[in-house]
Amino acid sequence: MIGRAEPLSRLAGLIGRAPAGGGAILITGETGVGKSTLIGAGADVARTAGFRVLTCSGVEGETQIGLAGLHELFRLIIDRAEILPVEDRDVLFSVFGLGPRVEVDRLRLSAAVIGLLTALAAEQPLMIVLDDAHWMDQPTLSMIAFLVQRVSAAPIVMVVGRRPDGATALDPIGLDEIVLDRLSDTDARALVSRRHPDIPGHALRQVLDEAEGNPLALIELAREAASGRPDAGGTSLRARLERGYAAQLAALSPAAQDLLLLTAAANTSSIPELTGAAGRLGLDLGALAEAERSGLVALTGGSVTFRHPLIRSAVYQAAGLHRRVRTHEALAETLTERGQPSQAAWHRAAATIGYDDTVAQELEDAAAGDRLRGLHGAAMRALERAAALTRDPDGQARRLILASEAARLAGMATESRRLADRAGEVATDTLVRGDLAVIRLGIDLNSGIRACTPEELYDQGRATAAEGHLDMALQLLGAAAYLSRRRATPQAARDRIGRALAELGVPATDPRVAISLCVLAPERHAPAVLPLVHAYAAGLDQLPVAFRSGLGSAAQALQDWPLAARFFTAAAEGFRERGYLADSVAVRAEVAFTLGVRGRLDEALAEAERVRDAARDGDLAIAAGLAEAVIAHTHAWQGRPVTAADPIRGDIDALRAWAIGLSALAGGDLPAAYEALCGTAVQADVAMAAIADLAEAAAGTGHADAVRAAVDDAGRLAEATGSPLIRALAHRARAVLGEDPEANFRLAVAGEYPLQTARTHLLYGEWLHRHSRDAAARPVLTSAAAVFERSGAHPWLARAERALRPV
Repeated sequence: MIGRAEPLSRLAGLIGRAPAGGGAILITGETGVGKSTLIGAGADVARTAGFRVLTCSGVEGETQIGLAGLHELFRLIIDRAEILPVEDRDVLFSVFGLGPRVEVDRLRLSAAVIGLLTALAAEQPLMIVLDDAHWMDQPTLSMIAFLVQRVSAAPIVMVVGRRPDGATALDPIGLDEIVLDRLSDTDARALVSRRHPDIPGHALRQVLDEAEGNPLALIELAREAASGRPDAGGTSLRARLERGYAAQLAALSPAAQDLLLLTAAANTSSIPELTGAAGRLGLDLGALAEAERSGLVALTGGSVTFRHPLIRSAVYQAAGLHRRVRTHEALAETLTERGQPSQAAWHRAAATIGYDDTVAQELEDAAAGDRLRGLHGAAMRALERAAALTRDPDGQARRLILASEAARLAGMATESRRLADRAGEVATDTLVRGDLAVIRLGIDLNSGIRACTPEELYDQGRATAAEGHLDMALQLLGAAAYLSRRRATPQAARDRIGRALAELGVPATDPRVAISLCVLAPERHAPAVLPLVHAYAAGLDQLPVAFRSGLGSAAQALQDWPLAARFFTAAAEGFRERGYLADSVAVRAEVAFTLGVRGRLDEALAEAERVRDAARDGDLAIAAGLAEAVIAHTHAWQGRPVTAADPIRGDIDALRAWAIGLSALAGGDLPAAYEALCGTAVQADVAMAAIADLAEAAAGTGHADAVRAAVDDAGRLAEATGSPLIRALAHRARAVLGEDPEANFRLAVAGEYPLQTARTHLLYGEWLHRHSRDAAARPVLTSAAAVFERSGAHPWLARAERALRPV
């Protein structure tokens, strides 16, 4: 190699260090700068060092096919999945269509992939090459991002090649990177002179001027000049290169040209897999030898690969429409015969001009199979293409809505919003538009992209009800109710939603109605819905998964946090089993929230950190934001620093405000605590859970009268719901505000919330000491200190110990 000694040395160093700990590196450069050549040289170094090299390359157009890169990478090793635990083996076999279909989510698949690679690396060091990542599908890129962060514990080297503007999903990871620049003038001249020593001086100067140091351009333009073909000045470099490749293609026999077209269209490099389609086209694979002699392809180990991706593009574009259609039809027939209907549907779609509802249905069926295997990204692409083939506008919208939901479940929020917007442009049917509104709610709740408002959902629900579609109207009004709780919508607007629900005449025994009533006005509706919510909990396993999540929110509104945890945990497991990554992660964030409110700090922190990492991987801004707020709340208890953050959504902002206020309270900064805790009022669930902290800060800063109404609201909620937590907090709030302190401190105990009980004991002990009752203060302060120590609530432990010294 000329001009690449330093980057090759860096690659060799990574390979040499791998036995002590693996690593990954990005190789970034423009088209033709030599990424693949450098990677190939690195692979040779690895093989010499005893590595097994696994390779896959993105192919232009394969961004439409979910996990295409992973399939190519694992093609030769998937049989080794037998060495894995049964669950991981079944996940991989299902994804690759080699075994029974099982529910697969991305996290389970990622764990299975890293498990197999690690097991193989224990037998022989691995080098994993992922070239042309800019053309890889989003699910494969997400998998790469997962893997490169987890190879350091095994002798695995990952090398990823991409263009500067491609595979940007890998940028936030902060990988080591080799940026390949163009060759210097000296190196460029050496490269051309080595390959064409007899090139005339004027031609050499022209090649050097036009190629501007790009190695591929130097090679191909020099070949063109040496052959005596006239130049084609005034066109782009890519156009000139593709025209040169087309000229080489035209010099081949028709059979060789058709075989290259088949290879370009097939998205496979395996010669045995090309055999059936070649036979249907009347082609003899022996003609590939002619193509290899031309230098356009290389034949190695049963595979045929184009010497450069631009050659594949030139071959495909040079073929007329009729030849391309005939080739895709042959591939579709072959794949159908092999029992691969999903791949066949894609080739039939490629062979289709205009609308074709039959092919669209085949793609939708393929997407259904992808969803069952947890391949939601692949399902999204199939459904989007199916929509493009669909004649009826509402049929198009329906498939775009399904594609949007698949993208959301795959954690692809931007794609989900784009597809939902496209559906909105063509949908006219009321029910289709209702389905679209529900999808927009899911986008909003998961991604933080404002896709709808409670008011819009309310208006659409009323209009849908007026047309007699009661079930859809109930869904829309229920969605409006749910979002209004999360967004901290004014009570008057929530009451309007409640009246519209009542007009539907659906009884509260319908879980959707019970959930809506709870989140709209828990104090008002608690007597009627509490027995229903507890009855649903008794039959939890029989509930649809979405209802479990909604009932978790209902239990939150009722301030029954242990029950909320049960519902959310069951929902998260149900979503995980179905491969619904986005929903599973979002609900797990709620699980972490409930753990934090219950004072189970270590569990809350561990779960929130796991959720935060998974949410960042999946572009789930809301789940990540809630997890960060739970982490902040836990840190406040533990005495670790807590900082402000940009507003996200009412409930998350309120929890962050509680964390900041609690931290200030622990540090004795009562004015800062009061200011922050006033911010919890934007969301009722958090405001009620933080009411005693607010009262403590208010009492210490002369704002007692300003919070009495809020404390009275907490008392009424406690009376209506029977919540032990809110009853205890309301009594503690009254005590610190000076309302019969001793009686209220004694009543401010909640057995399922030991940290809150310890806070009460701390304040009560301090009050007793101030009233010269040290003998009574000692046991309650000792009890509080013990709980704080067990929970890791260090600032509160220090305060309890300070209070114990004089008593």
